[in-house]
Amino acid sequence: MSRENNISYFRKLIYYFKSCEVSPTVDEEDRLWNNIMSEISASRRRRRYELNRWRISLISLGVAAMLSGIVWILQDNNRNELHALYVAYQAMDVSTHIKSDKVKILTGEQELVSVDNGARIDYTKSDEKLVLGDREVAMPDDAAYHQLVVPNAKHASLVLSDGSVLYVNAGTRVVYPDKFKKDYREIFVDGEVYIDVVKNEKAPFKVHTTSCDIEVLGTSFNVQAYSSDTNAEVVLLRGSVKLKDKHEEELLLQPDELAVIMGSSIKEKKHVNASDYILWTKGLLKLDATPLSAVFKRLERYYGVKLAYPEEMESMKLYGSLDLQCSLEEVLRRISLTAPISFQKMDNEIEIHINNVHKNN
Repeated sequence: MSRENNISYFRKLIYYFKSCEVSPTVDEEDRLWNNIMSEISASRRRRRYELNRWRISLISLGVAAMLSGIVWILQDNNRNELHALYVAYQAMDVSTHIKSDKVKILTGEQELVSVDNGARIDYTKSDEKLVLGDREVAMPDDAAYHQLVVPNAKHASLVLSDGSVLYVNAGTRVVYPDKFKKDYREIFVDGEVYIDVVKNEKAPFKVHTTSCDIEVLGTSFNVQAYSSDTNAEVVLLRGSVKLKDKHEEELLLQPDELAVIMGSSIKEKKHVNASDYILWTKGLLKLDATPLSAVFKRLERYYGVKLAYPEEMESMKLYGSLDLQCSLEEVLRRISLTAPISFQKMDNEIEIHINNVHKNN
């Protein structure tokens, strides 16, 4: 409402009062004028408030749309990274490499380098070279993803480009980029690794397996997820990790907790002594009511020798620990001191039998 309209309206009110029997005083006219102007100011403020509210709403919608776009882009980048990792994992035929007597790094179908058992492979020293002990190997320009293949009876350690360290057990494959992106870090594991992750809140670290996905910021944990096994295990030593199975079910682990994944579903969480689960990095195998068949499966991978044994050994449990720095024959001999078994070395395998004493019981 313009100033001229305000004055005209005020004059009409004065004329109305003058036409009545009671005429307003000069003070009353002043109060009336002030009240009218106050109401007009309040009306203007309400209109400005409504206008600003609409502006804020539109800005909020714009920001929300922009953030949604950013989240979608980040999620899309993560999906692309996971897809690339899985494609690299599927594309490489490692059937011959997994039976080799050398630890190998592959790029595509090509072998980049082979190293000795127990080697330390380091990607932090240079963007163009990886360091293998006292020697360096140039990395190809066209290979974004590498695959570490650790055969049965071998082990290795891997330092990724961000400084995170992986201790890789026998019969394991790890697919990883030669250099991580600045906002996310993802790898693919088929086998068993103990990982000490460098903390970076801006770039979460994800481990993908055939049975579950694991997300961390900075922590150390052990993953046993062989694609040939029915069950997988994740045990946490430090920090926290979030698991997600293939059915999108999530589970948060705290230190000294173990998660068991059966098939593609999280089935169990229990309290354990987590340090027992990484003794394999020191050449020891901790046993706590461990089925004998599970022990033999681990020994097969660790020593690279086929063990033939009856299914009945699934119900037999072992306790204690085994020194894996001994020969396989010595390890089996020590097992036979507590379990009623005998073994016989054949051409390409070792046959294990249940003693008759156990059968009669």
